[in-house]
Amino acid sequence: MKLITTILLSFFALTKADDFLSSCDASSVRLLSSGRILTATCRNILGQPKCSRLDLSRCIKNSYGRLEADASASGPFFLDQCIECGNGPTTDGLLVGGGTTLLHCRCNPGTGAGQAGWPTAFIDLNTLVDNNNGVLECFKVKGSAC
Repeated sequence: MKLITTILLSFFALTKADDFLSSCDASSVRLLSSGRILTATCRNILGQPKCSRLDLSRCIKNSYGRLEADASASGPFFLDQCIECGNGPTTDGLLVGGGTTLLHCRCNPGTGAGQAGWPTAFIDLNTLVDNNNGVLECFKVKGSAC
């Protein structure tokens, strides 16, 4: 039994790189608190579903009106400079068909423009969020149980 567990753990360690949606229920993916908190129900290494939540504020930054992965958590953090974040339809008429993992916000481009002139920025959370044994994580930021 110990050998099987070791093999399973090794397999999941090798296949874990991003792409959390491949082992999570797509219909459970939600963004809460104005896009700050990602929740999803994902399978652990035994195949059991676990609900977890991840604070994205240390995972994503605003770079002159663009959302980018922030592996070093150096900022500027996107929620300090972005508004109207979500993963549903946008308010400015853009059609968003990227699915539940596509986060969009209107972000400060650093040009002095008022909020009405901020562009809509997108990032696919599936490129930076992992499922680690049923718990969402990005870089060194670990999620918690729902």
